[in-house]
Amino acid sequence: MKKFSTFVCALFATTILFAAETTLWEATYTDGVEINSEAIASFQADDTLRIYLTVPEGGANFKICYKGAPDWTETTIPSMESQWPWVNGGEDHFDLLLTQADLDAIEGKNIYIYQGENSLITKVTLASTPDSDPDPEPGPEPVNPDTLQPGETRVLWEGSEILTWNEVAEQPASVGALLAENDQLIVTVSAKGTADWPKVLLRDASSVAVGDDILLNDISEFPYEAVFTLTAAHAAALQGGFKLCGDGVTVTKLVLKKYKEEEQPVEPAAEYEYRTVWTGDVAISWNQEVYVGTEFDTYTAQADMLAGLQNGDSIKIYYAQAIEGAQFALTYKAGTEWSWTDLAVTEGEGFFAYRVASEELAMDIADHGLVIRGQGYHLTSIVIGTPKSTTAIETISNDRLPVTTKFLRNGQLFILRDGVIYTVNGQIAK
Repeated sequence: MKKFSTFVCALFATTILFAAETTLWEATYTDGVEINSEAIASFQADDTLRIYLTVPEGGANFKICYKGAPDWTETTIPSMESQWPWVNGGEDHFDLLLTQADLDAIEGKNIYIYQGENSLITKVTLASTPDSDPDPEPGPEPVNPDTLQPGETRVLWEGSEILTWNEVAEQPASVGALLAENDQLIVTVSAKGTADWPKVLLRDASSVAVGDDILLNDISEFPYEAVFTLTAAHAAALQGGFKLCGDGVTVTKLVLKKYKEEEQPVEPAAEYEYRTVWTGDVAISWNQEVYVGTEFDTYTAQADMLAGLQNGDSIKIYYAQAIEGAQFALTYKAGTEWSWTDLAVTEGEGFFAYRVASEELAMDIADHGLVIRGQGYHLTSIVIGTPKSTTAIETISNDRLPVTTKFLRNGQLFILRDGVIYTVNGQIAK
């Protein structure tokens, strides 16, 4: 920093820029500004001290402090987060909203505004807050941070800051409270410098690093989005607020994206062609003392009832006269030893159903039959649903090629060539 000289402002202005802004000091060049206690006596809480500057493209900083008798110690104004606030290139003024704490601190003292390297202060004004507004215009509805929806994004900070282990984009606890597991904090990196290990990292309100650094050694295209995906532990650590840190990169934006669970695609319901293979009226019960009945064995009733069953077919068991608390069960005789195996069924309106899960099961059920069991209902019909097949979709024929037809059967592609059915791998289909 260059050394600064100060001088006393002799102009207590009467120039009114608009209804509530008064010029305190104005000059074409200076190394610093002093506003004495007489002018300060007119300041009120919620007034705005406005410093006009000419700022180079790379940005600049300056300092606002006060001092007075008896010891004339130089002290930073309470509202200033830093002794040297930074302003970006092209900005023409910096506003400091004066609080009652500021007024108490500077009462009877002088304010000193020192400009930093390359900045040039050109004017200082006081913008007073009117006591009332006879025709206030309704402003936008305040944004409730708690209303962030899953998948919604919010820009938390924008600017242009070079990270060399300094901390930027500090967020308060009210923003930290929004964070949850799987949320993303997305940092836009516009460039990287010559650091050996350019990186971005998160720090909590106490400047403790949270989570892993994002290293940018291999990144060559900018702007680049560095994404922090938060674990539950990360989110908890950042609840009190957080900030960005890093080394050798320029950051320009910080965005919060709330996690949204991806909706799983719903498979379209299969279209079936149904056929009824049995009708009747059989009371089903495995406890005849509670409900007089029996079980129904499809093989005993009709050996070929389920002949031709295939993988993916739906078996629907319709019933009537079910008592309260009726139970439904379906069993088949599996394998060569015909061991009894229960099948998981789903219940519908007036029926329960099972979808054949494999060709092996289809063969066992077709060969050995099903046993319909349960408690407290009357079996009325058995219906088989077969997925609809899509017939020929393409036919090729000319003088040199055999007649070829491609078609889908039960969701699988086959090729019919000169009366022989082949799989897409050229095998003869059985």
